[in-house]
Amino acid sequence: MDAHARQIVVESSGRLFVARGRFADAFYSRLFEIAPEAQALFQRDPTTQKRMLMAALAMVVGVLGDRHRLAATAAHLGRVHARRSVSREHMALGQRAFDLALQDFFGAACTDEMRAAWQSAYAELLELMAVPPSGDNAA
Repeated sequence: MDAHARQIVVESSGRLFVARGRFADAFYSRLFEIAPEAQALFQRDPTTQKRMLMAALAMVVGVLGDRHRLAATAAHLGRVHARRSVSREHMALGQRAFDLALQDFFGAACTDEMRAAWQSAYAELLELMAVPPSGDNAA
């Protein structure tokens, strides 16, 4: 991820964090719309789950410029997701839902450049998370 894309992610993330859960609502709405079966992966109450999503997002955005810290954060998130039987395929659905949620949240302000920056960040995170494929969740 280049410095310009990182700047776009960091700058646009501020609006996500001050929206008091609206982005998390959009994300889970889109995720369950495109993958209704994913609801079975979420055992926590929705409010707690949304808070956890936004906390993880803040953690990731906070270390985007530091590859070592990003790798450590991603490894932790990978272990957490693997323990909950979240596969690479699920994460790919999450990436699609994230992109759709960005578009829902930002509306016309969600430019192709912003989407590409967030996609780059998400792809880098997934690469570092090392989440196993379906059926290989021996964590």
